[in-house]
Amino acid sequence: MKRQSVRGTRLALIAVLTLVSSAVLPAGSFVFPGVEFSSARLDAMGGVHVALADDISTLFSNPAGFRQAGPQLAVSELTLHLSGPVFSIADLMLRVANGESPTTLLSDPKVSSLLTSLHASAGLNGPLSFGYVGNGLGFGFFNSSDVTFETEGTLPTVTTTVNENLMFVGGYAFGIPLPPSLDSTLDLGVSLKVSAQGSVVSDQAISTLLSSPNLSILSNAPFDLYVGLGVDAGVLYTWNKTLSVGIVGRNLYAPVMKNSYTRLTSFGGSAPSVSYGYTPLDLSAGILFSPRLGLLERYITNLKLMLDYSDILDFVTHASTATNPVLHVGLGAEVVVLQILALRAGFNEGYFSAGLGLNLTYFSLNLTMFGSELSTEPGLHPVYNLLVGLVFKY
Repeated sequence: MKRQSVRGTRLALIAVLTLVSSAVLPAGSFVFPGVEFSSARLDAMGGVHVALADDISTLFSNPAGFRQAGPQLAVSELTLHLSGPVFSIADLMLRVANGESPTTLLSDPKVSSLLTSLHASAGLNGPLSFGYVGNGLGFGFFNSSDVTFETEGTLPTVTTTVNENLMFVGGYAFGIPLPPSLDSTLDLGVSLKVSAQGSVVSDQAISTLLSSPNLSILSNAPFDLYVGLGVDAGVLYTWNKTLSVGIVGRNLYAPVMKNSYTRLTSFGGSAPSVSYGYTPLDLSAGILFSPRLGLLERYITNLKLMLDYSDILDFVTHASTATNPVLHVGLGAEVVVLQILALRAGFNEGYFSAGLGLNLTYFSLNLTMFGSELSTEPGLHPVYNLLVGLVFKY
């Protein structure tokens, strides 16, 4: 009887996963990775944490946190994100600016090694960044820009990708009444995201790019405009203001329309080819522990310890790009010293992260270094990142 029960449970689980897969994988459609915004604070603590609800980043992590996260108003943000061998690339650009020929550069073993398998990017969040969370309400309007350079092979071409992203987020969270004796809160939340991304991708020989870099390579490249929406829903349980557990389903329903133009200069002047796709479901769960520190709270406060497992169903919702389970684990810690200086550390995608934050009345300054993994297995293609962020708030 017990074996039959276990077998029945397994069959039920397989049936549920099959239904989820058929619901999120419509035939003939493309998969859109979604629009993401970097956060110097969160990346220092091992990425997004579902049970953390104390600032404007709750708009992207879990709508159930809108009651706990504020009230807080963010009026602007500038966050610079650099990824890859930044200093080596800067040296290469200086050599080009000083008139060194592409032939000489490519004959340098260090340059050849750098260009054999390169992934480098630069991005900027803002300056359009306005959001509010608190009293159950959350909304915001954000933009980001980024450029990525990638090469592969002994005689590589450079793939240059330029993206411009816009997103509006709005939602509401409400509390479920619990008996006072439990000393707990239970919040449910839902949010709607509307996003647009313009993307230009150009492939050029490395020698051509070094000898005559100019913007015409982008203006003549194909241009894609993605317009989509996404529905997120989450739950957040907190006990004694000490222990929180959160679960969120991002992109429960997330259709995307893709408008493709033969070149960037054709945008607005000719009819695009249109196709339809979706952003895959991201089901994530996390826990947060914030112990009381007693007498130590004179000097250090707001200790937070976090553990998350993200994109739980990736092997179902986007099996072709599913990653090793190790890459789903996120650990984070934060403590505030003397009410001003935040010290942060984390572990995500198999790499450690660390950062500092200076929290003043009307703005915060954050510095973060962390590693990320470009492949589906830990340690195969690591990239190191630097973020510097300035957020103006009220």
